[in-house]
Amino acid sequence: MLQKKEAAAMKGMVPSQPSMKFPDEDDEHEVKEGNGGLAVEGGFAIEDIAEKFQSQCISLYKRDLSKRGEELTFEKNGVWRQEQKGRTARLEKQLRVRWELEEIIEEQVNRFHAHYNLDMVPTRLKDISQLLMPNWTPPDELASIGWFGDWRPSAILELVRCLSASCFPISASTDDLLLQLIHEIRIEEAILDEEMAEIQSTCILYLPFAPINIQSGGSALACVHSEFKKIERVITKAQQLRFKALELVLKKILNEIDATEFLVAFEGIQDAIHQFAANQRLQKGPVAMPVKALGSA
Repeated sequence: MLQKKEAAAMKGMVPSQPSMKFPDEDDEHEVKEGNGGLAVEGGFAIEDIAEKFQSQCISLYKRDLSKRGEELTFEKNGVWRQEQKGRTARLEKQLRVRWELEEIIEEQVNRFHAHYNLDMVPTRLKDISQLLMPNWTPPDELASIGWFGDWRPSAILELVRCLSASCFPISASTDDLLLQLIHEIRIEEAILDEEMAEIQSTCILYLPFAPINIQSGGSALACVHSEFKKIERVITKAQQLRFKALELVLKKILNEIDATEFLVAFEGIQDAIHQFAANQRLQKGPVAMPVKALGSA
């Protein structure tokens, strides 16, 4: 009896094992024990299911990021294209302005060419005196800038160097080029000055202006005409040299914008010099001397 009671007590202390249920072969889901005590459903461990779920989430996330990236790229591309259109429009406007400046400068160069090589070239003997000492130029203006009736070519180039300090800065290489051109043009000016001095000496010493040199009318007029033809050639060379200096400034040395600024400044300086000289002539007036002073002398 005692042994039976102890056996019964021990039986009550040991937990009863759960009954295992084996599904039929036709059942879609199979539940069995294994893999460290984790349940397996449909032949896949829970870790496999979690890994599969995680990979699907990552795939969906990447797909969403890819779609957002496409949207961002499209938006940025649209903004960039709009900005590019604006920049292109500004460039076209600048090109139009540059083309207009080029046309204006070319027109001015053609005007200078016609002025110096056609209009201001003597065709008659009486034109020579007007070109050397023009009536329309006040004496102070003629003394300040006059060289055969107009600007010295080297003075035009010197003006570019002076204006570059305030109006349009130039590079060191351009300044060196200007100095070289000034040197070369001054040599040509000196040659023309020598030719003119020789003509003047001939006119003073050999032309029949004095009684001892009076010749027949025809031969005297021929000598005068010959010397005036020489003066005409010198003036023509001087006008060509002036145009050469201006053309170098407007087409070779300065760009379109700087050349335009130079033309404006050049015209303004010419006008200022002319107005100052005209005012000086008006203030001085004709030469007058008191009668009392003449009588006392």
